[in-house]
Amino acid sequence: MLDSVSNEINNYKRFEECIVKIFEEAEYDTVSNVVLEQHKGDIDIVAKKNEKRYCVEVKYAQITEKAIHQVCTKAEENDMYPILVTAQIIDKKRRDYYQDRYSDLVLIDISNLLYAVRENPKLRNELISTLAYSVEDIQPLEGSIEINSLQHDNYTESLIKEMDLCKAGRPMARKYEELCQKLLQNVFFDDLALWKEQQNANGELHRFDLLCRIKDGNQKTFWTILERYFNSKYIVFEFKNYNDAVTQKEIYTTEKYLYSKALRSVGIMIAANGYEENARWAAKGCLRENGKLILLLETKDLIEMNRLKEEQEEPSDYLQNKLDELLLELEK
Repeated sequence: MLDSVSNEINNYKRFEECIVKIFEEAEYDTVSNVVLEQHKGDIDIVAKKNEKRYCVEVKYAQITEKAIHQVCTKAEENDMYPILVTAQIIDKKRRDYYQDRYSDLVLIDISNLLYAVRENPKLRNELISTLAYSVEDIQPLEGSIEINSLQHDNYTESLIKEMDLCKAGRPMARKYEELCQKLLQNVFFDDLALWKEQQNANGELHRFDLLCRIKDGNQKTFWTILERYFNSKYIVFEFKNYNDAVTQKEIYTTEKYLYSKALRSVGIMIAANGYEENARWAAKGCLRENGKLILLLETKDLIEMNRLKEEQEEPSDYLQNKLDELLLELEK
C-alpha cells in the first residue's frame, strides 16, 4: 500500500514538472509552489504571459467541482486568471457545465496537452510516460495552450548520436544509464509508467537501475504475455556499460531483484559489450528453474528499437522476437 501511494506521488510530481516545462515552452514565465500570505495555502504554478498572471492548479486524478472552486477563489483573491490542468479526460458535458458556472476558468485536459506537445517528441514522451494508462485511443484536441517554439531536431537521432559517443567503462557508466533510460522512454513511453530510478536492494549492497510498470489497458502482445504468463506488472532494467562482456555473476545478481509475489519477475538487461556464453546459460537457468525471465539485450538492440519507432513500426515486437528465441532455445 505504501509503495502504491509512493508511486502515485512520484507520478504526480513528474507530471507537474512536465506541465511546468510545457508552459515554459509556450513562452510563459513560471514559478512553482508559490506559498500565499496569511496561511491561504499555495499555488502549484504561477504563470505570466503578455502582462497577465495565471493561477495554475495541477491535478493528476479526475477533477472535482471543489478543486475548481478552490482554484477560482485563489485566482480571484490574487488578481489572476484561473487555469486547471488535469491528467484525465474532461468530457464535453462536464466541460460545458464547468465553463457555464465559472466563466473565467481555463480547463486543460490530457487531450489538450497531447495537442500542445504533438511536434515536440522529447516533451511528448516525457508527458505520456508520467501517465498510468495508454493514450493510444485519445484524440489530441486543440486547447488554450500552444507551443510556438517547436523543436524540429530529430530527437531520436540526437539520442543515438549521444550513445555512439558514450564510451564503455566506469567513467561513463552514469551517462550510459541516462541514455539507456531516454532511449527506452522514447520507444515505450506509451507502454510503461513509473520510470523509477536506482532503487537500493539487499541492505543497500546492490541496486537495480530502473523500475517500470506496464500501463493499465496495454493490449500489445509482448507486455500482455509478461503480465499474464510471467505474473509480472513491473519490469526491472539493468544497464551495464562494461569494458568486457557481462558474466554470469551479474545475471544472478539481477535474479535476486525479481520476486513473483511482488509482480516483479521480469528483468531486461542492456549491455555495451555483450555477454559471455555462461551469462546466457545463467539467464536460461533462471527461467527454467525459477520462472524468472531475464532478457539480454545490447546497446545495438536499443538503437534498433528506436529506429523501428521512427519507421512507424512496433518496438515491442522486437522484444517479442527476442523472447521467442529464448523460449525456443531453452532446452538446448
